Amino acid sequence: MDDEINYFFTPYALFLLPRKCHDEFFVKLNIMHVPCLKIALTKILGYGIVVGSSIVKIPQIIKVLQARSVVGLSLLSLILELLALLFTTSYSIHQGFPFSAWGESFLMSIQDAALILMFFYFSGSLSWAFIFLPVYLTGSYILCSGMTPSHILEKLQACCVIIMASSKLLQVIANFRNGHTGQLSAITIFLLFAGSLARIFTTIQETDDKLFLIQFLTAFALNCTLMGQVAYYWNVQPLKEKNL
Repeated sequence: MDDEINYFFTPYALFLLPRKCHDEFFVKLNIMHVPCLKIALTKILGYGIVVGSSIVKIPQIIKVLQARSVVGLSLLSLILELLALLFTTSYSIHQGFPFSAWGESFLMSIQDAALILMFFYFSGSLSWAFIFLPVYLTGSYILCSGMTPSHILEKLQACCVIIMASSKLLQVIANFRNGHTGQLSAITIFLLFAGSLARIFTTIQETDDKLFLIQFLTAFALNCTLMGQVAYYWNVQPLKEKNL
């Protein structure tokens, strides 16, 4: 519109804010406009989570590479988490959700895939890596390219709560049975905990999708448990390598 007031930073502000909020903040100088503050906080948190998710598993990857060991990690837990992230990504693309609402699922799935490949390599099962990679890439294309019917994607997303919970529980059980957390990265666990907490807020504000909300509430509760285990077993060292 011709009567719209623009500043040099307006294009960047509109990346995070709708025009009405831009005008409230920068034209009317109403910086305490609560609905727009919620939108701004949601967008900032959303993109912050996406940026953080691009490195959230890097400490875990580095720890495995440095130790050249995957002791303490649960392969089944990683695979289940990867499935949940893939289902969430494909469902979000189909629903047309903004990237800030689901970008971390895509980025974390890449990192999980890398950890699974390293698990096979360091556990002496390299042949499985050559099977896993093409299966994962093919499945990702089928789910995210629009080839999969919407009703199937919705059912897969509904399963994500159970899959994600199972993934976390398997790691919790593995830690309990081992009596230590092995090569599990405390930094990664903390980042996952913080991310799931922030994502609860952004989901309510940005999508109001009940399936998403239940998934992140469950992830938050189980990430709390994992954080507790990391703290409890902080000084415990594994007596022998035992990959689960």
